[in-house]
Amino acid sequence: MLGIYIPTFGRAGKLQQVADNIKEATNSEYKLYWGVEAHDRESILAAKDTGAEAIVNTGNPCYSDALQEIYENSDEDIFFWANDDFLFLKDWDVAPLKKLEENPQVMVLGVHDGNPNTKYHSISIIRRKYIEEQSGVVDMPNRVLYPYLHNYVDDELANTAKARGVWDFCETPCIHHQHHSFTWLGDFKHDATYAKNDATFTEDSRTYNERIHLWQ
Repeated sequence: MLGIYIPTFGRAGKLQQVADNIKEATNSEYKLYWGVEAHDRESILAAKDTGAEAIVNTGNPCYSDALQEIYENSDEDIFFWANDDFLFLKDWDVAPLKKLEENPQVMVLGVHDGNPNTKYHSISIIRRKYIEEQSGVVDMPNRVLYPYLHNYVDDELANTAKARGVWDFCETPCIHHQHHSFTWLGDFKHDATYAKNDATFTEDSRTYNERIHLWQ
């Protein structure tokens, strides 16, 4: 079974739409988990209403800790970490899962996010045994993403896997990331959640640059 792990904050009104989209678009058997913040009661209720698992983050209120909370409270051998601003394309999971099946040495598979200039970093399908045995973070055991405030989690994960020779990518379109900056995909509004993420960019950038030596 495929795990779909989605940290969310401040977007309670979107969760049912995302859950419905996943149900319609996913070919494989899957289980959906929402990672929600303890103080975001509206999102907790909305997440439960979708019929999926609502996992309350007990760590710091950030994307990476919310994802880690889901990871530690689930058991799927393969999982896709995603966002609440994704549009899942029909049968999005078929090509990447086939590539993983045919390439057992690949532990982290980057997928196409709708950006024509994608580096295949921003979203990945991951084998659980990779996190358990090697960790997604060089200096933290059994950790999916380094605890940045928000930004650069994807770059560190992908670059670490590349350095270890266990990364690959799937060119087949998978999702459309409906981010406000992806204007070629549509007119998506900047909201308070994006503003919260944008506010940490400078600090996250500094942290990332301090850590580059770990995988280069």
